Amino acid sequence: MATLSRPDPLFFSFADPVGFSGQKAATELVIRGLSGRGWVCKRLPLPVLRDSGKTASPVRFVISLLAAWFRSLAMVPARGGWLCVNIGQTRFSFIRDAVPLLAGRTVFGRERVCITLHGSLFMRWERGSVDERMFTFLLRKAGIVTVLGENHRARLVALGIPGDRVRVVINSCDAGVLDPEGVRAKHAIEPDRKRPLRLLFLSSLIDTKGYPEYLEAVRRLAAWGGTAVDAVLCGRVSPSEFSEEFKDGSAAERWIEAQVAAINLFPGSRARWVRGAAGPEKAALLRDADIFVLPTRYPVEAQPVALLEAMASGCAIVTTRAGEISAILDDSCAVMIGAPDADAVEAALQSLAVNPEKRSRLAVAAHSRFVERFGVERHLDVWETILGSPPDRKGAAP
Repeated sequence: MATLSRPDPLFFSFADPVGFSGQKAATELVIRGLSGRGWVCKRLPLPVLRDSGKTASPVRFVISLLAAWFRSLAMVPARGGWLCVNIGQTRFSFIRDAVPLLAGRTVFGRERVCITLHGSLFMRWERGSVDERMFTFLLRKAGIVTVLGENHRARLVALGIPGDRVRVVINSCDAGVLDPEGVRAKHAIEPDRKRPLRLLFLSSLIDTKGYPEYLEAVRRLAAWGGTAVDAVLCGRVSPSEFSEEFKDGSAAERWIEAQVAAINLFPGSRARWVRGAAGPEKAALLRDADIFVLPTRYPVEAQPVALLEAMASGCAIVTTRAGEISAILDDSCAVMIGAPDADAVEAALQSLAVNPEKRSRLAVAAHSRFVERFGVERHLDVWETILGSPPDRKGAAP
């Protein structure tokens, strides 16, 4: 799509934690990409009450929130622009996000307001609940609502959001994309050179994301001794209301350290814990990994960007069908396990360890799918189509 200069600004409202947030990363990706295509993009960041496990001072938070709401007045002179709001899915975030949303609705009209959803919490609410009513009230203020897959779209339609307003926009990432020859070389069979099988788990360390099952499976693989393993666990411990085993961060850290030490007792295998990575360090971990493992059963899983990064980096992938993962991966390009317990993860890793041809085939298929369907330029094309073609006013409800 041609790059043109567009005078009407795009305003992006989103939660802005200091630490990593998939919601924030997705928004920033669009801002960077569209800015590079000539769009005028303006940020309207909103503070978060809890950031990196710490609760903000109430007074300081209220001051920050009022200041953020005041900045949303920058939309008033820009009557030809757009507002894109990446709303959260808690009662607190509904209140926080409502002010810029309603301001944009007033300034631009509903047909130039877009709500983007990057979580799955709304899939769990009971029909008629307070959460659902607040959520749908906000969604009806937008002309377009984007979701990550058809399951999310179907739920919004069931909630009464007109289907022609709900667009599926698959996540993307701006990770460096390995070239096809690089993917094949990465998984080339080299009988004369023995090296460990390189494994990577990269995510927030919430136990329902599957890191305990990953470490247990790695320990069993190392004990089996058929294949030496070099396993990396990358992420920061993030206790959550959706944690099952570790509600306490200190207990989780002690358990992880003990598991890593146990794996390192086996000759020829090793494990290490990287407490978060970004930029070149993260890219190197993905580039070096043979197999990316994310056996998530996280109850509000959406569509982890890390899986797309693993696809772009030429990894064979072991994961589940949680959330909207099935919108990007299936059995033809990944090992999709059912019940994500340690037995299933171990079996998947063993099958890939002893079958390098399968490992290579899955990695090549996942990489090709990313390039053909989910690359960042295609993602930006979708956004330009949305923002360049607002819905007709005649069909819009008041």
